Amino acid sequence: MKEILLIILLTLGLQASLHEKLKEECDAHEGESCTNIAVLYHTGRDVNQSYEKAKVYYRKACDLGHAEGCTNLGDLYFFGQGTEQDYTKAKVYYAKACKLNYSDGCSHLGDLYCIDAWVEQNRSKAKLYYEKSCKLDNKKGCNNLKILMDENEALKQKKDEYERLKKEYDLLEKEAELLDKI
Repeated sequence: MKEILLIILLTLGLQASLHEKLKEECDAHEGESCTNIAVLYHTGRDVNQSYEKAKVYYRKACDLGHAEGCTNLGDLYFFGQGTEQDYTKAKVYYAKACKLNYSDGCSHLGDLYCIDAWVEQNRSKAKLYYEKSCKLDNKKGCNNLKILMDENEALKQKKDEYERLKKEYDLLEKEAELLDKI
């Protein structure tokens, strides 16, 4: 019984020291540590869950140029966790992460441009961000790029078929006009 209690106390002590260590490193402008402490608050791992505290630390990480912090901050805005849901702000933070060559940021940005309900739909921009994400070895980005390209090909085929049918209809209409004159 004493051994179990000792293990629990040591575990709690290590968790507290990890939290304090991350906080100190974040205060010393270590962006990755700011992201890591934000993740603890975001998930409620070893601390009381607080989206508001997660947002503070993600913002600090992002301001320090830590791309994962930018992406995760974008996620808070996207899902409305600890803040009002705001796709425009999500887009800003995803774009910053993508600019820092973080593949998830690029992939999430592609998602925003692909779905009309979130921001102005722009499949060309979605393709651009999915391509960058894929080049950065993001499997989801590669998969979404393939889906987008397949959809674009299907749309092109439908457009070509429409144009062909329209020309055929125009010819038939001209024939009918000629027959009416006879």
